[in-house]
Amino acid sequence: MLCRPPEGEAAYVSLSVKAGHFYDPKKYQGLAHLLEHALFLGSQHLPKANEINDLAELCGGSINAWTGTEYANYHFHCHENALSAMLPAFCDMIAHPLLEPDALSKEVEAIEAEFQFKRKDDLRRLYQIHKETCNPEHPFSKFSVGNAQIFRRESIEQLQNVLISHHQRFYCASNMAMCIFSSQPENMLTDMLEEQFGIVSRGSPAPADWPELYLPEQMGTQINIEPLQAARRMIVTFPLPGLHNNYQVKPLDYISHLLGDEGEGSLLNYLKQQNWVTNLIAGSGIEGDDFKDFNVSFQLTQEGLDKREDILKALFSFLALIKSGISEQWRYEEKMQLFALAYQYEDAPKLMPVACEYSQHLFLYTFDEIPLFRTPIETYDKECLDEALRYFDARRIRVKLIAPGIDTDKQCRYYDAKYAIKSLEPAFIQSLNEESASAQMALPPPNPYLGKEYALCLPDSSFVKPALLHQEHGYRSWFGQDHQFHSPKGDIYLSFDTEAFCADVNATAAKRIWLACLNDALQSRYYRAEIAGLHYRLYGHQAGFSLHTRGFTNQQVLLAKQLISAINTTVPDREQFALRKSMQIQNLQNSLMNKPTNRLFSRLSVLIQRNTQAPVDLLAAVSECSYDHMMDTAQSALGHYYLETFMHGNWSGDEAKSFCKDVKKLTPGASGAPLARSVSRLPAGKTLLHHVPSEHDDAAVVLYLQAPSASIEDTVFCMILEQMLSGPFFNVLRTQKQLGYVVGTGYVPHNQHPGMALYVQSPRYPAADILKEITQFLFNQLNEIDFYSAYWHTIQQNLLKQLHEHDLSLSMKSQRLWISLGTADYQFNRNARLAACVKNMTFDTVRSYAERVANRQLYGELVLFANGHFNTAPPSTGVREDDIATFKSMMHQ
Repeated sequence: MLCRPPEGEAAYVSLSVKAGHFYDPKKYQGLAHLLEHALFLGSQHLPKANEINDLAELCGGSINAWTGTEYANYHFHCHENALSAMLPAFCDMIAHPLLEPDALSKEVEAIEAEFQFKRKDDLRRLYQIHKETCNPEHPFSKFSVGNAQIFRRESIEQLQNVLISHHQRFYCASNMAMCIFSSQPENMLTDMLEEQFGIVSRGSPAPADWPELYLPEQMGTQINIEPLQAARRMIVTFPLPGLHNNYQVKPLDYISHLLGDEGEGSLLNYLKQQNWVTNLIAGSGIEGDDFKDFNVSFQLTQEGLDKREDILKALFSFLALIKSGISEQWRYEEKMQLFALAYQYEDAPKLMPVACEYSQHLFLYTFDEIPLFRTPIETYDKECLDEALRYFDARRIRVKLIAPGIDTDKQCRYYDAKYAIKSLEPAFIQSLNEESASAQMALPPPNPYLGKEYALCLPDSSFVKPALLHQEHGYRSWFGQDHQFHSPKGDIYLSFDTEAFCADVNATAAKRIWLACLNDALQSRYYRAEIAGLHYRLYGHQAGFSLHTRGFTNQQVLLAKQLISAINTTVPDREQFALRKSMQIQNLQNSLMNKPTNRLFSRLSVLIQRNTQAPVDLLAAVSECSYDHMMDTAQSALGHYYLETFMHGNWSGDEAKSFCKDVKKLTPGASGAPLARSVSRLPAGKTLLHHVPSEHDDAAVVLYLQAPSASIEDTVFCMILEQMLSGPFFNVLRTQKQLGYVVGTGYVPHNQHPGMALYVQSPRYPAADILKEITQFLFNQLNEIDFYSAYWHTIQQNLLKQLHEHDLSLSMKSQRLWISLGTADYQFNRNARLAACVKNMTFDTVRSYAERVANRQLYGELVLFANGHFNTAPPSTGVREDDIATFKSMMHQ
């Protein structure tokens, strides 16, 4: 399937292969996943492991893959003019993988590391229990990841033979579909494809005649699951046939639209009023070509855990309401109008996911049908909606109850998660099916935020760049008009710098609970605005909090003013405070159980950003926070702050000035000074060590290198070094040495101060060994920098491409301009200045800079590490300080 991209110089290619984990041999479960990995280990014409990744990078793009249930997918993007170089390599990778024993042996280690990495992931554990409680004859029940125990049952040569056989059977033309987004002429692309992929044998289609996913005794059941994290959830699953494939009516979209409603009168609003749930998500769940799980997931309060039968009754009561309201065609048509509006003014979609979606659809639909999935062509069909709702029957449900300490009597394979399964009482099932529509709930009314006209305002050249509209002590307001996207949309940002919310960790704790209460209060009040394309976000930051609205400019100013008033006038009650405080405690406790690398990067932000608090400290402060302390802190914060606003999009200058005046009236507390976003400065030539406790078995290390300044030159050098080291670091430490599954580098700025990080998480090696490998790699590469001279032009061009990339959407542009305001870049051209610096850079200057980094004359060095289950000595080279406050006190600002 050939598609024309809207604009741009990149091509996107996706190949779907009907060779997902459903086709794994029972003896080698996870084989499809291993084969997906193995295809990157070298092919006939590119024999080195990950050589195709290097080629993709040289071609200005990247390549990746995933293995799903029925399909595996391989996809890449590159410069249009490099497609003729990438396609032959891509075809060679798919058709002629080497699958050499030594490389396979190392990749089995990588699969094992991935398996171990996920063993304490509650979602992965839940997924495995799902597999063990479905029909054992359905291929979904197979273990899809694989591990060393499975792949090493026999010799590596035997595994190689099985992979070759599996590849020959399934990687054939009959099981492949490809989508390409490219602006090249169709005949050129067709000739190129025929020349390359003409070598692939036709083969025979993979079978797809699966039995039922669930046996009768596996429906009408309750499955108890004990999580590792502090979580209380109930997931109600309705097993369905492939109703999600109906693109003409999209019945499941309509049902999830109503069930997932968050406005007044909704199922969620009713359950929150009872203090039984805090959140609800409807519609997600596993799906395949001919099956679909429709999930309604509830996040429960402690009281809700005891009232789960009442929650189920409320769910079926709301379903009865939906069934009775199917004849009200206007509601369906309004939903269709909302979708049409979103489609008409959609931000430029990311084409890689679209290409992957299209290539998989090619197995089931015609070329003409596939684009219709993303277009608003739904047709009201009462009979179709009634038929879909017939599957929402209590006799078919599977209720997963997830809570600490719940009764269990089984342990799942591979992940050791505890669970139990039992049948629901027939009388209770019957009572659910007999539930009538409740007078305490209602289907959504007509949406008051749905505008009739979405017009563009007249352009005004004086606002092409953001201009300062108003400035006085405590308040500053900016406005920029969009002249690029020609869309009736915009963004409004308001940042409140509030000293009272940043005084200490107790103040930050009070802020977190207050914001959670505020968001909870606003959720049902402004949900109609959300679904009408008017979005808002209220969130904390290191100097206070921000309000961001975005979407259609029609009525957005009204929404923003309503939200500002709500911030000033909403008073949470004590019950709401208690609930949100307990949720904050649960979230913070769960964050302490995150993967080691996540913990280390979180702690890095805390150590470098001086006004940021650590979850471990916040947990104690939130636990001790009282209602009166929260209210006193909030009252003080709202009485004195510095306010900066930015309006950008489809508004006129007069509208912006009017909004500026209105905001001034609505914010009498805007009388403070802006607060600094200060950064800790690490001393050059000195290694600092910081240990982060972790419950996870894996050890992990993050080596963070901080540039000496935030100048354009230091920023560019830091970006260049990270780009140079990224590929080799992964190849050496992940592919060759197999240190672990999570291995990589990243450009990591804090408040625009540049830095880079090299990180490894390992189930096999202690932190001291990991650090030794990282530092050895780093200084070997820096001391042999001339090796990169051959790649300098490519590195330079790729970096220039990133810096010259156009904003893909109006919101993306608004965010970039807002960040520029935050860093006092009033020329709004930082990327252009970075690009000019890159363009004028020579390899000689890069070499000289790298030598100074290697000699430890420039960069500050911070090693964060987690020990995992290893009892060996931790890293010892450097000054170690584990206390957060003491560490920060040692640093300069």
